[in-house]
Amino acid sequence: MKILIIGDNPSVTGGVCNYTRPLFEMLSRDNDIVYLYSSSRVNPEYDFSFKTRIIKEEKNVFKIINSVNLTKNYHNLDIDIASERNDNVFEEFIKKNKFDVMHVHEIIGFSSNIINIAKKFKIKTYVTVHEYWWLCPHRVMVDFDRKICKGPADMRKCSYCVHSQRKLQPKGGYTKFRFALKNQFPNIFNSISSFKGLINQYKSEDSIKASKEGLSFDNIKYDSFHDKELEGAVERRLQANIEALNLCDTVIGVSQSVKDILIEYGVRADKIIVQHIGSSIANQKISHTKKIDSANIVFGFIGGVGYYKGVHQFIEAYINMPTNYKEKSQVDVYGVYTDGYIRAITEDILGLDSFTKKVKFHGRYDHNKIAEICNTIDISVLPSLCADTAPQTIFESFNADLPIIAPIVGGFPDFVVNDVNGLLYKSSSVDDLMMQMMKIIDNPSLIAKFSKNIPNTKTLDENVQELIKLYSID
Repeated sequence: MKILIIGDNPSVTGGVCNYTRPLFEMLSRDNDIVYLYSSSRVNPEYDFSFKTRIIKEEKNVFKIINSVNLTKNYHNLDIDIASERNDNVFEEFIKKNKFDVMHVHEIIGFSSNIINIAKKFKIKTYVTVHEYWWLCPHRVMVDFDRKICKGPADMRKCSYCVHSQRKLQPKGGYTKFRFALKNQFPNIFNSISSFKGLINQYKSEDSIKASKEGLSFDNIKYDSFHDKELEGAVERRLQANIEALNLCDTVIGVSQSVKDILIEYGVRADKIIVQHIGSSIANQKISHTKKIDSANIVFGFIGGVGYYKGVHQFIEAYINMPTNYKEKSQVDVYGVYTDGYIRAITEDILGLDSFTKKVKFHGRYDHNKIAEICNTIDISVLPSLCADTAPQTIFESFNADLPIIAPIVGGFPDFVVNDVNGLLYKSSSVDDLMMQMMKIIDNPSLIAKFSKNIPNTKTLDENVQELIKLYSID
């Protein structure tokens, strides 16, 4: 069986990549596997030819460079549907390699038309929905006022969300030139970047302003917004992507909430199965040796530190607790963050609070040291504002016997059972999150109780066997 996996950039860290990279390696043991990704996912790769092509990176790993499709195509939604340059290159790649199966895990950098191309060559086609690119140009299913999106009923609302993002996202031409310069002439790029003129177009104060606006919720003015052309583009993109998913042999939702949302948007129920992903760390059970100190409960966050991961609400919940609770606890945050976001938290939430010193931002961490980090934490807090499908942080926490505090949203209820192996709280409610944290401080013995009830994490090998069976049956 010759299988094409379309995944994330294998050189980066992140939930999808941390799953697809070892999945590819394990599938390769008994199958003929090719891995294809787009360099435009996180670290766009362009040269000044701007000629779209697929090149071999290493054995059985290929990448598309000079992709027309950027990570977020807010300025041209139609190329998410079909992108002639990318699609032609992809079709030639398909013809040459004669795949039996195509499994898409990460679509960014391509158009949804690759599904049509694969089916034209009678290739069994599967899509695992790890994130909501297929439905939402913003990918996170959060609308412009930073609330979980209720669905596609109001295209005006969707179009305003895209409109809002356009103001923050550079146009494709500038972005491509910037990265071509960075890749081919890094010294020149670094010299130019030292001048405010170029760099301020991309980040700096604009990033800080955007972060602070996101925290204060005061940037919403949409009552008078009407853009029929943009509404049409949003609707075309949604319908085309739904049609593409309905062409697939099977669409895999990584949690029940994913299936429910896909059905709501128009994907056929008989096309969708729920299949929890496996984890490469499941065979490396971490022995959690930290002794619980009731005088100082450590609440920890490990992952991408950003607005939609809700870290600011986590910090706010801690700061809002009565003094006697803050005295008996601390907050540790591990993960990459932007200066703008942290400055917004520092200025708007932490302020002059005397317990600021008990909120620690550790920054980037070595994923190989996840066991060491987990042994400094008593309980994991995953305060996502978006409908996270099945974040790897769940499995990392459970694998270290760390109970979880999480919102009732997305895939969290598939794994976290309230008052059994963790605590669930009302999504986006700082007060409810605060109450759950205080419950732990009042009853530290709950941590040990919850730890005993943590389920075994599905291994990657178990997941591989499920997929091979699926490919063979369909």
